[in-house]
Amino acid sequence: MSLVKEKYISEDLDRDINAINTFIKNVSQKHILSFKELVSLLGDEEKDQSAIKIPCSIFRERLGILESVAKYMKEELNLSYHKIAVMLNRDDRVIWASYNKAIKKKKERFKVKEPNYWLPVSIFSDTSLGLLEAISKYLKDEAQMSFNEIANLLNRDNRTIWTSYNRKKRGK
Repeated sequence: MSLVKEKYISEDLDRDINAINTFIKNVSQKHILSFKELVSLLGDEEKDQSAIKIPCSIFRERLGILESVAKYMKEELNLSYHKIAVMLNRDDRVIWASYNKAIKKKKERFKVKEPNYWLPVSIFSDTSLGLLEAISKYLKDEAQMSFNEIANLLNRDNRTIWTSYNRKKRGK
């Protein structure tokens, strides 16, 4: 390869890398993600499920939890019903029905608000737990939040959070 061609490729590559870095910086600021978290989201498809995070602020709306998750994943992450169903370990038709109920109740897109906490989508794939139980378990055990903090974050009564968490612990 000639020296001129190498220099052109090097300059072109530098421009592309700078553009990517600027894009990642803007997206990470907009979605309140660290550079490392955002780069991990760009990994291969097998890593996608573990890297996808759901913001807790979407659960403050007057939608069911599955409706909120389906709406967020469909509209914000542009995933198909099938891909969402596989990630959540649910039937495609359940995801479709939940999404359609959600858009009837709330037509506009979610606005991710502060204070916010991000949940891994993998916590919703355990069908032995209810969705609120899964959220309560994760926030209580992993994030070590109090029932009151969880209740405020999700706009739910703290007795509801306590009940769902303790139902999970008893295995009912």
